[in-house]
Amino acid sequence: MAVEQMNISVSPQMARFIRNKVRKGEYTNISEVVRDAVRRMQEDEEFKKEWELLANFESRLTKADQEGIRRGIERV
Repeated sequence: MAVEQMNISVSPQMARFIRNKVRKGEYTNISEVVRDAVRRMQEDEEFKKEWELLANFESRLTKADQEGIRRGIERV
């Protein structure tokens, strides 16, 4: 896997938070903390996209469609 180095700036509070995560043994190094944070942001973004798709789909259903789905779920 290719790796790209980046320099980032964070507030002193964020720096302490990150260092504490490493100090507590939750992560092996600072880069791991940042990678995990970015992964979580990516997952959150994907979840929001999926939620918007679902909301858009649901808004197109008629009341009869919604009731039919509810009845189908109740049978299961």
